[in-house]
Amino acid sequence: MASSVASPPRSVPVPSYEPAIDNAYSLGDLDTLMSDMHLRHSALGLSKAHSCSIDICGLHLLRSPEAASCINQAAFCGSNPLQELTSRSPSSAPVSNGRSWHPMNRGSSSRGKPRALFRDETRDTSHSPSSSANTRGRGSVATRGRGAYRGRGGLDPRRGQGHYRRLWAEVTKVGRGQKLGDGDGSFPDSSVEDMLQVVRGLAPDASAIAAISQGLYYLDSGALAALLKELAKSGHGKRAMEVFDWLRGLEDGHDLVCLCDVYTYTTMISQCGSHQQLRRALELVAEMRGRGVACNVHTYSALMNVCIKANELDLALDVYRQLLSDSCTPNLVTYNTLIDVYGKTGQWEEAVKVLDALEHQGIEPEIRTYNTVIIACNMSGQAQEALKVYERMLRAGADPTATTYTALISAYGKNGQLDRALQIFEDMLRRGCERNVITYSSLISACEKAGRWELALDLFSEMHREGCKPNVVTYNSLIAACAQGAQWEKAVELFEQMQAKGCKPDSVTYGGLILAFEKGDQWRRALAAFDQMKNNNCRPDSVVYNTVVGALWNTGVVWAQAKAVQVFQTACRQGHFRLTVHSSSESGTVDFGMHAFTVGAAVISLMRWLSELRERLPKDGPAMLRQQVCMTVNKGKPSREHAYPDIKAAITSLLQGCHSPFRLYDVACGCRIEGPAGGVADWLRGPELERAVAPYCKADLLRGLNRDVLLKEDASVEGRCSEAFAAVKRFEESHKVAAQSMCAEYVAGRKECVQLAMSHAAAFGFKDEVLHDAVLLVDRTMSSGTALPPTMLPLLVAACILISARQGEQAELLPCDAEIERVLGVSLRGVEGMDKSVRQVLAGDTSAISTLRCLKLYLERMGTDFQNASELQRIAGDSFALLYQGLADPALLEYKPSLTAAAMLASCRCAAGIVPFWPATLETLTGYREQHAAQFGSAMAAVGNLMTLVYTSAEMHPHHSY
Repeated sequence: MASSVASPPRSVPVPSYEPAIDNAYSLGDLDTLMSDMHLRHSALGLSKAHSCSIDICGLHLLRSPEAASCINQAAFCGSNPLQELTSRSPSSAPVSNGRSWHPMNRGSSSRGKPRALFRDETRDTSHSPSSSANTRGRGSVATRGRGAYRGRGGLDPRRGQGHYRRLWAEVTKVGRGQKLGDGDGSFPDSSVEDMLQVVRGLAPDASAIAAISQGLYYLDSGALAALLKELAKSGHGKRAMEVFDWLRGLEDGHDLVCLCDVYTYTTMISQCGSHQQLRRALELVAEMRGRGVACNVHTYSALMNVCIKANELDLALDVYRQLLSDSCTPNLVTYNTLIDVYGKTGQWEEAVKVLDALEHQGIEPEIRTYNTVIIACNMSGQAQEALKVYERMLRAGADPTATTYTALISAYGKNGQLDRALQIFEDMLRRGCERNVITYSSLISACEKAGRWELALDLFSEMHREGCKPNVVTYNSLIAACAQGAQWEKAVELFEQMQAKGCKPDSVTYGGLILAFEKGDQWRRALAAFDQMKNNNCRPDSVVYNTVVGALWNTGVVWAQAKAVQVFQTACRQGHFRLTVHSSSESGTVDFGMHAFTVGAAVISLMRWLSELRERLPKDGPAMLRQQVCMTVNKGKPSREHAYPDIKAAITSLLQGCHSPFRLYDVACGCRIEGPAGGVADWLRGPELERAVAPYCKADLLRGLNRDVLLKEDASVEGRCSEAFAAVKRFEESHKVAAQSMCAEYVAGRKECVQLAMSHAAAFGFKDEVLHDAVLLVDRTMSSGTALPPTMLPLLVAACILISARQGEQAELLPCDAEIERVLGVSLRGVEGMDKSVRQVLAGDTSAISTLRCLKLYLERMGTDFQNASELQRIAGDSFALLYQGLADPALLEYKPSLTAAAMLASCRCAAGIVPFWPATLETLTGYREQHAAQFGSAMAAVGNLMTLVYTSAEMHPHHSY
């Protein structure tokens, strides 16, 4: 593999150096040290001639920063600087370029300590290979590459002689008036800085090896490591790989093979930044071990960082354990990296223990260490522990930084202490700490968790005024804050703004937007955003799937729920909504675990579980259930526990509604469903389960249907129903029924009047609407304050039945006058007279919008097929039958028809285990919100009393004419 470009240069003129008077050692210092070293050589018994030859050879070099570096190291380490200088090859020079000294060093507390222009932080003399326990007596790691000298002591005595012998040849050619470097100019500039410029200027298809291989002879491994690092930092990482891979491929015995040592290997390992490059990093470590190059603490720390970047966190811990196994002593960088791993793996306790370990070893944590532990606690949801670490940091005398304050804001925000987070922010202002995009994003996130979306938008405006540019995290927090406040219009505005600013939405962005639509009852928009997310190659995560499934299911719309099941099944195929199974032969139980944090996702998960048990039962037999079947429903993260009560209520209702043998118990992590295996097996074979899981088993309802057509049709239905309900509200405002205005005789005999109306409607074969409208007309007439003797009430009922029949287009069902009189039991003339009286009392307005009409309006909005009796029962439960029984209930007179219908539907769906009890589409249509409206709750309580009365008596007569 040896190439002509790798041949040593023929002439080696030394580059001219500027006077080193700004270095840690001045020229006078160097001369003094030279004299001291001359005396030292004499004391060691060296001949004067030998000493002089060294002085002559090193005269110019000692006036270079390279020599200053050597002498500085000698001053600190007590070694012979000239011996170091004259025994080094170009590849072992201590400094990377000719301008490596920093003038700020002069006069500082670190006077005399070398400071390189390109500092290589991976190089630590305290852990150099020659002094590490890892060398195990094999000599310097830097000399143990392929073809390296492995003589006694591990150091090659011939190393570097070629370079300085060629340099001496050039020295002897210098005449009076000349200087070293004059001549043919063939000496390449070997400084790291200039070599960087050469590589940066190369054409894409040009070879970096051909351009700089000659200069590599004048670098040591530390300088080469600096070159490789700077190439990567300037965006030329592939060039760094090209150079290093070429060096790795050189034949044994080549002069440059020794450059592949622990420093350069560690540098290249640290440059592996993606999951694909993790394999390369591991292969480099394997190659080091194969060449006998021992890894040091920096190598292992760099490899741990690569593992973190590749999200291989368990592997990072394995690397740390190997570091300890190889007797390497972790340094502060290692511990900081370890804390980062613990934070990302949720092991916040271990992260805190690292602080204890540092104190035990006498290592003083830096600010970054404390910050990383605070962040680790935050990532694990341990805000209180994060605050404890902060207090510990203050006790240690450490001064908080902007990163500390930002982490504290995040901790207080996650702990629900927005006021404290704002105090920290104000403290930052007073101290003049920089407030960056992370600070604002954390504070906006705290506002989101506190439900303060207005404050979040105010902070966003302040952020703009300070010239702080928001990033995707900022927008995500803002959109999430608007979602929590059900401000979907604001969320859309922010979503469009971030794209206009060149900020690309990610999965979290879409998740927040979909949540905003879900909370704003904009399920069609949520579905459109979900499709847009997938089209933009953003992979939905478990949160997004939970939200979309929940939004679709909570609509109560038939086809939207079928779509929810489809999305759920797609998520299952991608590994979401997994059911964990634990079977114990000792306890005789089969325990399943469910993880869902929206009501819709939890209900469908339960249906799926029951369906799969039913399908497996004929194949595996009852033995698969052992003695006890259990399902644990987890609450989830603290931030999601608010949804758990609704999830528990939904699951309880579903299981009770289908008369399952399961019983539900509270446990620490949520709730537990248990049932005896025998009873469960019998129930799985019965008809009750069929109805309960029907929505899950009919997910193919949408096959062959155009979704856009369905969406358009649903929007049309929504428009019609909204207009109809607006008419209902106008009617209820102008046609109020006041029970307190009814005469006592009517209130006492109202039940008989209702029963008479039922009898008349049944005899004529009228639709239910005629009956309900007639009862409403009777109530309206009597609430006007009209006093009728009990003997006149049958005439009133007959008149209202006929008025309702003629208004409801049922007049064709009326028989002849004689038959009407026979059925009604009163004279037709008397009925006609009462008809006139009713119209006079009601000022000619005999319109009626009964509770039944409102109930049918709600079911129409949900997409119910009224011709399918089984589907109607599955959606409405016993609503129609209960409504029929409730006509005579005086307690329901206090409520408007639309409210009574809502309470009837919600109560009957709850009793039948139909979730959601009160669908989101009906909340949007009516404005009745089950959990917040006191009047709605009162109506449901009245309906609940009616249900108790009806279900415990023989009065339930389901009416099937609908």
